[in-house]
Amino acid sequence: MSALAGRHVVSISDLTNGEIEGVFRLTDRFLSALQYGPLSLVKRRRRRGGKAPRNDLASVGRLCANQVLATIFFEPSTRTRLSFESAMQRLGGRVISVADPRTSSAAKGERLADTIRVVAGYADAIVLRHPNEGAALLAVESLDEQRVAELGRRVPIINGGDGAHEHPTQTLCDLYTIDREHGKIAGLNVALCGDLLHARTVHSLAYGLARFGANLKCISPPSLRLPRYVKRRLEVEYDCVPEEYESLSDLAAPDRAHVPDAPAKRRRRAVKRLVDDEQFLEAVGRFLDAVYVTRIQAERFSDPAEAAAVSGSYVIDLDVLRRIGKRTTILHPLPRIDEVDYSVDLDTRAAYFRQAAYGVPIRMALMALLLGRKRLRRAKKEAARPTAVPQRGAGEWITGVKCRNRTCITNHEPGLGARMEQIGETGLLRCAYCDQEQDDRSASGGTS
Repeated sequence: MSALAGRHVVSISDLTNGEIEGVFRLTDRFLSALQYGPLSLVKRRRRRGGKAPRNDLASVGRLCANQVLATIFFEPSTRTRLSFESAMQRLGGRVISVADPRTSSAAKGERLADTIRVVAGYADAIVLRHPNEGAALLAVESLDEQRVAELGRRVPIINGGDGAHEHPTQTLCDLYTIDREHGKIAGLNVALCGDLLHARTVHSLAYGLARFGANLKCISPPSLRLPRYVKRRLEVEYDCVPEEYESLSDLAAPDRAHVPDAPAKRRRRAVKRLVDDEQFLEAVGRFLDAVYVTRIQAERFSDPAEAAAVSGSYVIDLDVLRRIGKRTTILHPLPRIDEVDYSVDLDTRAAYFRQAAYGVPIRMALMALLLGRKRLRRAKKEAARPTAVPQRGAGEWITGVKCRNRTCITNHEPGLGARMEQIGETGLLRCAYCDQEQDDRSASGGTS
């Protein structure tokens, strides 16, 4: 049985570098299989003896026969939900779905933990998307040893995005796209551009890129920089300190110091556009191998005025394309609003639709492995960066402290208390569910 069989994927850190590379190798095979069909433009190659190729879609379509995937989405989704459902059906499995929480028992006040326990009895794997950070971890915890024993089998939980926290399967798509476009990840200069505070895809991708040895350039308004806990984890666990800039023009200036953290009084000001013709330097192209653009996550702002202040501030258009490298890949997790002009779509450097299409074979590979229908092949070599899953939360958990993150699942799930971990000698506490940090050590409870 595969080493991934029965495993949960809550964070990209739940997979080692070697396991990620194994998923990519299987993805290559599934992608090849998907290219064969009645309308295929790819010439089919027969194996010796006239046998069908090993990647034949008919054989792939029997891998997960009689398996059922449940997709439970408490937030809107097009790509993630449909790619998971397409992937499962292409593997020969079936899908049951909750696409609108208003039509589920959540509208009656049912706890998320109860929903997961019930659905686990109906399905062999569950994909969960939820607006609250830490919801995926709660889902995993709800399938405790007693419930697994009652079911008589393990039901993998796959995080389809939990609030502004993480989106690990999107990161697999992103890393796979970068690897296909450039033939490697290590040593590449990748710019993360836009709303880096709320974009869960950016958080997971930053961890993945750092693990594989890429260099991170973060371009955002001062008020939308990477969260402190993400930057701390990048530095402590992956020895990566992202460079921060307010614009691509700043990144291009070799003699410009990194942009310092902005004071609070600047948080509401409108920021300059990504490209300023008077300041932009022609040398930008040599600095970047890929630009990962994100939309302003307006739904996650507590004050709509703040979202409006930065809307449209960072735009990739033909003017940008003329100034970046000929091999600089433009990526976007989609959906886009106005941050990538439609005129960019026809440029070969625009990889976001290829990136979205890879979601099907990537998720086919992941589910085939989690359901034990495929084995991981041994990696030829491991990456230079750490490959083991980081051991986090090894110390005692502090209970009785309320998480100050208003969208943490602990503040929305009845009966669920926060668990906090001390972060070294910093005087800070980290929430086990949402990873947010706070300095309030007052606790009404003890340690567990």
